[in-house]
Amino acid sequence: MYRKGQDLKLISIRYVNLPAGGENIAEEVTENVLDGVRKASEVYRKDSGRKSSKNRKPLKIAISGKGGVGKTTLAANLAYLLARDGYSVTAIDCDSSINLPSALGIREKVPPLSTLRQLIEERVKLPFGAFRYNPKVDDVFEKYSAVNESGIRVVVLGTIEKGGEGCFCPENAFLRAVLRHAIFSDDVLILDMEAGIEHLGRGTAKGVDVLLAVIEPGRRSVETLRRIEKLARDIDIERIAVVVNKYVECEGARAILDEVSKNYELLGIIPYDRCFVEADMEDVPPYRVCDLKPFEKIKEKLFEYCSKRPNAKKDRV
Repeated sequence: MYRKGQDLKLISIRYVNLPAGGENIAEEVTENVLDGVRKASEVYRKDSGRKSSKNRKPLKIAISGKGGVGKTTLAANLAYLLARDGYSVTAIDCDSSINLPSALGIREKVPPLSTLRQLIEERVKLPFGAFRYNPKVDDVFEKYSAVNESGIRVVVLGTIEKGGEGCFCPENAFLRAVLRHAIFSDDVLILDMEAGIEHLGRGTAKGVDVLLAVIEPGRRSVETLRRIEKLARDIDIERIAVVVNKYVECEGARAILDEVSKNYELLGIIPYDRCFVEADMEDVPPYRVCDLKPFEKIKEKLFEYCSKRPNAKKDRV
């Protein structure tokens, strides 16, 4: 399990002849074991004196929100700014729409990992009805990703086809192993997710520093925020912060802003800017042509917010 001079790694977990309904329990056990390995690895890194770029811990950021609010724009701009600061950045598209590669200037097709059925079968299934819940995935990042001109590695996760209650899904195990590998890495990690965050298990979610919920100043967006918060609390994500996008100054928008800031950590407000619409229409990465000042402020607040203990009032709403 451990070799001197290397990070802690879990080599293999196998479950054989699971009873009916035992798959969910096995996955929960796996997540908890891997969370323990993650914590031990963090202690090892701290004790060994390892430091990341600019002496700041590489953040693990999940971005969620209802469709069309600007999650991908925020993910792409943060990835660009952090890469510009000298961090190694991995950006993973967990959204079924798959827009992150183009927002980061990737022109070639990046294959969704969930579609690699033969590879998943080889890595997950074992003889005699056994399954591997932590399959080898470190080579996947090299073979099935693309790197843009800023050095950002882009991975597309793809969607999970859900089976019945208690059904073990090989794709699920494989994709969660990919996320665990990314969270263990020394890279900044940005996850562009849908409003549902089912890709994250409890053990994986504990490695996420912050869940950024992107909303518009509208009631439906705020309702989605509450659902995202509940899902995040259910898997023990401690920090939930909000970014308000497409903000236009008016009485109704101010009222929503006041409501959100009272109950959540508000990291930033991005004014409505037609530039982002035009960049999308012309298929140009937004950071090349649009004003990044609001995103630079959000980036700095992210580091400040994640350096503090979760706030009892706003992080435990």
